[in-house]
Amino acid sequence: MKGKKIISILLAATMAGAMLAGCGNSSTSESKSGSGEAQKESGDQVTMRFSWWGGDARHEATLAVIEAFEKANPNIKIEPEYSSYDGYSEKKTTEFASGTAPDIFQIETGLGPEYYKQGVLYNMSETDFDFSEFDEEFLKQNGQFGSGSQYALPTGQAGSAVIVNKTLADKVGIDLSQPYDWDQFLEWGKKVQDYDPESYLISANTTHATAFFLRTWCRQMNGKAIISDEDMKLNMTEEQFTECFEFIKSLYDNKVCAPASYKAPFGDQDQEDPNWIAGKYVFSLGYTSNADVLSAANEDAEYMAGNLPVKADGVSDGWFNDCPQYIGVYANTKHPDEVAKFLDYFYNSEEAAKILGTVRSVPPTAKAQEICEKEGTLNELTKQSVDISMQYNGVSDGGKTTGSEVTAILQDAYENVSYGTQSPAEAAKEVVSLLNDYIDMNK
Repeated sequence: MKGKKIISILLAATMAGAMLAGCGNSSTSESKSGSGEAQKESGDQVTMRFSWWGGDARHEATLAVIEAFEKANPNIKIEPEYSSYDGYSEKKTTEFASGTAPDIFQIETGLGPEYYKQGVLYNMSETDFDFSEFDEEFLKQNGQFGSGSQYALPTGQAGSAVIVNKTLADKVGIDLSQPYDWDQFLEWGKKVQDYDPESYLISANTTHATAFFLRTWCRQMNGKAIISDEDMKLNMTEEQFTECFEFIKSLYDNKVCAPASYKAPFGDQDQEDPNWIAGKYVFSLGYTSNADVLSAANEDAEYMAGNLPVKADGVSDGWFNDCPQYIGVYANTKHPDEVAKFLDYFYNSEEAAKILGTVRSVPPTAKAQEICEKEGTLNELTKQSVDISMQYNGVSDGGKTTGSEVTAILQDAYENVSYGTQSPAEAAKEVVSLLNDYIDMNK
């Protein structure tokens, strides 16, 4: 496993160097264009590519917006490329390195700062995009990356979320509307097993659980990200990582979480797990943008958004509200004006707001939120989960900690512990070693 980690880190570093030198059952669509360049077909005809990930609801809504825009702008053709998140960021790394990235692409929030530093994002402040509907402070915190210019556009308001099957929670006698600490998971997990040995407290996948447990543990324990961007300092000790991994191991040993080997085939699409559909989990942990697809997967259950765990001895509550994803524009796009025109429609038009609803969480502008409320498309569970995430006062750890290389190290460690292939102490020692190597290479 360590060899696998090192190879993945070296590959990511090689791809990043090449970039710098050069400057949930989800359907899948690949562009018919074999080139990364937008092509003029005839006269003023322009063809652009737009890639994103998500579930079927997001795909269908985004395709409908593209269709409506093309109808009003027949000289602009947008080729959609959509998939699940699995392999999405790796594909973008390859596309940036080869110069074949799409004109417009969805960005995982934690990778936004990394893409900005790599120079692959177009400065949207230099286009005619209308920012007037956005809150200035929200834009400053989401997509400017300290530059004072907008290099990515937030798709909504979001944060971490606990999406609760209230029907099952009530039967077992679990109340996630109360404040609680991490240890409560163990007590609740036992209650679930006593109620039904085939049910579990938590539906956890590696992608979401790594952020939920590891990154939050550091923010709560130290009030900082795992790696500080300003001084490239590792803020988690080996002892603290060991403590965190021991807790994670206890969740699997005590059947609080479903076995990692069982969850693996579903990736980060918990709504595709037959046991979630059958109502066998009390809650799924992840993000507010997952609320609508999770609740749609089992219409026989009532859902609610739960509170988030806080360490009893923590220096911060750790949780924060920012945005679920960004939309970015490729720095080498041939058609920035047409791209800005489409994104202006995507974010600011009443028609797009009606179509998109909350497929990317609560919309990022007050105008779009009002339209969705009026249309009845503002998913109440999504809004509830966003409102809960806004109650906490943690600071975002976006930056080095959420970059692809550090994320790979943390996810591998989580996977090793959850599968039982490494002890917590072994995983902690290896993580600290790999993170220090990363810091030394990037100072």
